Amino acid sequence: MTWTPDTELRRTFDRDGEAIAWERWGDGDGRPLVLCHGYTGSAHDFALNIDALRARRPVLALDLRGHGRSHHAADESRYSLEQLADDLVAFLGANGGGGVDLLGHSMGGWVSLAATIKRPDLVRSLILMDTSAWQFGDTDEELRVVYAAFLHGFDPSGGLPDLSGLESPEQALVDAATPPQWRMRKDELAIDPYALKALGRQLLGHGLPSLRSRLADVRCPVTVIVGEHDHPYVDQADDLAREVADGTATVIEGAHHSPQLTHRDAWHAAVEAHLTRAAQPG
Repeated sequence: MTWTPDTELRRTFDRDGEAIAWERWGDGDGRPLVLCHGYTGSAHDFALNIDALRARRPVLALDLRGHGRSHHAADESRYSLEQLADDLVAFLGANGGGGVDLLGHSMGGWVSLAATIKRPDLVRSLILMDTSAWQFGDTDEELRVVYAAFLHGFDPSGGLPDLSGLESPEQALVDAATPPQWRMRKDELAIDPYALKALGRQLLGHGLPSLRSRLADVRCPVTVIVGEHDHPYVDQADDLAREVADGTATVIEGAHHSPQLTHRDAWHAAVEAHLTRAAQPG
């Protein structure tokens, strides 16, 4: 189990005055695989997977605006899901060559799906990982109200809130499966508090633009990968796979929201199976 600085992001591209951090690994001629992280995360969420993935293809990853090493605007108006999708489209257009295999995790799955709908010519296949096209967060309406109220009242000028008391059920699995250096670096790559509020209100309140009515427009091969215990996403996985034109779903036994960390072998096998399927002609 290793993590090295070789997985740092050292490149940037400008998007409407925002410096978006990104990197490319691998020198092969194969179709690039692009990794798009989730809410509050960064490309570092995939740092432990890069070596295995780049053995057979170039791998690209970016930090979405307000996340990780990308610019922190300290301005809520600079953050929306549509802006993130437009950023990803611009990134793919500049760096994707003749089209990419695109993997989006959680919020990054919505962003990747939206980008695919906007510019299907840029995406040859899509992996939607622990994500939704229509509902994020808890299915319990009372809890959703609590989250929405917290985000509404949260003042980002005071920095990030202390959420240590809200550790997820998978945290012990993550701690056991990742080296201390990786966890320390993840803590350093904190989200902009203004992005936390603006994007959280969209994702966890009632501001999420549903993409469900557009799923039939997605014609490329799609694999939905989801952890067995990751609700509500595991409950939506079959519908999500069925409503695109060429979809399948893979459930990773024992996993929660981040199987690329806690169940790396099974996750990598699922990703490789998708990429093999997507490479078939026709």
